[in-house]
Amino acid sequence: MLACSVHSTTNIITFRAVGFRLCGALGCAALLALPACDEDEPVGGDVFDADTGADADADADADADADADAGGLLITTTDLPPARVQLDYEARLEVVGAVGAVDWSLAAGALPPGLTLETDGTLVGLAELSGVYEFEVRAADAVSSDRMGLALEVPRVLLLSGFEPFGEFETNPSWDAIVPFDEQLMDGLDVRIVELPVTWSGAWEPLAAELDRLQPDAVLATGQAGPEGMRFETAAQNVMYGEDNDGVAMEGVPIVEGGAARLRAAYPIDEMVAAMDAAGFPTLISANAGTFLCNYVMYRLLDLREEAGGFPEVAGFLHVPPVPSDGGLTVEEITAAHREGIVALAAWFEAGVGTKAPPSGIDTPPQYFF
Repeated sequence: MLACSVHSTTNIITFRAVGFRLCGALGCAALLALPACDEDEPVGGDVFDADTGADADADADADADADADAGGLLITTTDLPPARVQLDYEARLEVVGAVGAVDWSLAAGALPPGLTLETDGTLVGLAELSGVYEFEVRAADAVSSDRMGLALEVPRVLLLSGFEPFGEFETNPSWDAIVPFDEQLMDGLDVRIVELPVTWSGAWEPLAAELDRLQPDAVLATGQAGPEGMRFETAAQNVMYGEDNDGVAMEGVPIVEGGAARLRAAYPIDEMVAAMDAAGFPTLISANAGTFLCNYVMYRLLDLREEAGGFPEVAGFLHVPPVPSDGGLTVEEITAAHREGIVALAAWFEAGVGTKAPPSGIDTPPQYFF
C-alpha cells in the first residue's frame, strides 16, 4: 500500500515528485487520489499533519505548483520510430513543463552514423549502418533539465540483384521477380534491389556501388537459368566464358588474376530451401554456377567478402527459372518463392546462429536459355 502511513507534508511532496518522473502527471494524480489505508480514517478524507493538524494535501499541492513554476521540465519521448539506411529520417523529441526555449544535446552513447540531434530536439539525417543504437539525451530550459535513455533501431539491409534482359529476350525474371520488394520492410529486413547489365565491363559496378552505399548485412544476387526450380548456388569459379550484350566474348580468362579457383557462398541454404519447399516451390542445390555473368557476379561478391573479412555477413546466389517455360514458374510465383526465402533468412538472423558452411550440393552446371 503506497500511502498507508504517509501523514507528513514532507513525505507527500517527496512521493509526488518521484511519481511525476516515473509515471507521468496523470498516472501520479490517480495514485495520489487513492483513499487512505488506515482503517480509522474516513474514506476520501483529507490527510492532516499529525503534529500541526494542517491540511497536508493543500500544502503538497501548493508546493508542487511552486516546484513546477521553478522548473518542471520532463522529457516525454520514450520510443523512436526505426531509421532506415540511406532513407531520410526525422523524429522530434518532446518535453512538458518547459520554461522558455529548450536546448537539446547528446549526453551519452552514440547515434546511428549519419544521424544528428539538432538543438531543437529533432533527430535528422540518413542512417549509414544497421544496428540498435542506445544513447542518452539531455533537454534543458532556463531553470531545469532532464535526461532520458533511448534506443533507435536501424534494421538489417538485404540487397537483391537481378539482370537486365539478355539477347532477344524482352524481360528477365531474375529482375522482374524482385521489383516488388524494393524498400519493403520484411520481418525485420530492409530490402533493396539493383539491376545489373549483362556485360562483362558493367555487371559488377552497380552492385559494388550499392554495397558501398548501403553496407548491407546480406546480399543475394539472382540470375536466370534452367526450368528446374529455385536453384541455390554454393560456389563460384574463377573463370569467364561467353558473349555478353555488347558482343564481348570471354574465352576462359580468370575473373581475378591469381584469385582462388573456387569461392564458397555464405548463406542459410538449408533454412531457405526448407521454407520454399514447404510452400510448394521446387528447389535444388548446385555447386556449379556456370561460367557466364551469373558466376562472374557471384565470384566478385564472394571475393570482396574474403577481402573485407566477412562483409557482407550473408552472400549468395540464386538462379531462377526462365519465364515462360514448360513446367516452370511464373514471375509471380518466383516472387512468392523469394518471399518465403527472405522470411526464413530474417528468422535465421533473429536466431543469431551466424553463417555456416553450405551443404556440398550437386556438381552439375545450370542450363541457360539465352
